[in-house]
Amino acid sequence: MKNKVTRLGVLSSDELRNLAYDCYYQFLPHFKGQPEGSLTGIVSIEFSSRMRQKLGLAYLFEHKIRLNLDYFAADPSLLPYTLFHEMTHLWLYDCMLDPGHTQRFYKKMREFESTGLPVDPDVHIHSRVAAEGKFVYSCPNCKNRWYLRDRLSYSIYCGHCFDKEGVEYFAKQIKTPVRNELNASDADTAA
Repeated sequence: MKNKVTRLGVLSSDELRNLAYDCYYQFLPHFKGQPEGSLTGIVSIEFSSRMRQKLGLAYLFEHKIRLNLDYFAADPSLLPYTLFHEMTHLWLYDCMLDPGHTQRFYKKMREFESTGLPVDPDVHIHSRVAAEGKFVYSCPNCKNRWYLRDRLSYSIYCGHCFDKEGVEYFAKQIKTPVRNELNASDADTAA
C-alpha cells in the first residue's frame, strides 16, 4: 500500500474513492478489537468539491466521512492521513469516548506512524489538546451523543431529530463505562 500511495498522480473521483476504501480496509485493524472497543458497522466515505475550509469531516452519528475532493485530487498521497484522522473520531464515538481532539485522540493518531505513509502537515492544525468531556448526554429518540466538560444547567434538544421530525427531543445524561486514564507522559502532547 505504501508504494501505491506514494507514487500516485492526479486521480479521477472513482480512483480516489477506491483509494479511500483501500486505505479504510488497511486501517481497520487499528480500530477493531482494541481495549477501548471497536469501530462498529461500515463507514461510508464520500468526496465533496464544495468543501473549502476543511480537508475532512467525520459525521459521527451518520457513520460517514466526507473528504475534500479538490485537495486530495491534487495530492492523493495525503488522503490516508486525513482518513485515519476522521476514522479516529468515529472510533472514539463508537467506543463511548469523547471524539474530540483530546489526549486520547492524539495517542491513537500516533499509530498512523506504523503505516509508513506520509503525514499531512495541514491536518494537524489544532494548536491545543481539548479536555475530555466527562458528562455524556444522549437523545432519547435517536441516541446521538454529546460529550461535555461540565454538567448542563439547562436543557438541550437534538438538532438531528428536530431537522428530520420537527420534534424537540431533550438530551438526557447517561452513564458511560469507567475508562483508564492516560499516562502522565501522554499529557499535553498534541502531535
